Amino acid sequence: MTAKRKAKPKKTKSEKDKIAKKAEVKDNKAKTKAQKKQFAVEFYRDWCKGCGICVAFCPEDVLAMNEKGEPEIAKPERCIGCAWCEIRCPDFAVRVEEKKEEEVCEA
Repeated sequence: MTAKRKAKPKKTKSEKDKIAKKAEVKDNKAKTKAQKKQFAVEFYRDWCKGCGICVAFCPEDVLAMNEKGEPEIAKPERCIGCAWCEIRCPDFAVRVEEKKEEEVCEA
């Protein structure tokens, strides 16, 4: 007994359209990601007491504590602009702002 292989059914036009639409959606997501808003985090060092609350609340791990026990911007490209660090800072020592288009460097 030899096993017969089943012929693969040919894709219909609607199935091909679905595949093309999925590819288009992926392309659009990639373009949107490239056009993503970018944000800048600033510290007022004179006001900061180094409590680390901003670091603890950052959902994207943008901020980290350095050797001196001060917060620093470790991964600025990951900032999503949620401003949790700014809102939670008891000393008002953090500021988050959206970068303007001329400030954004496209490589």
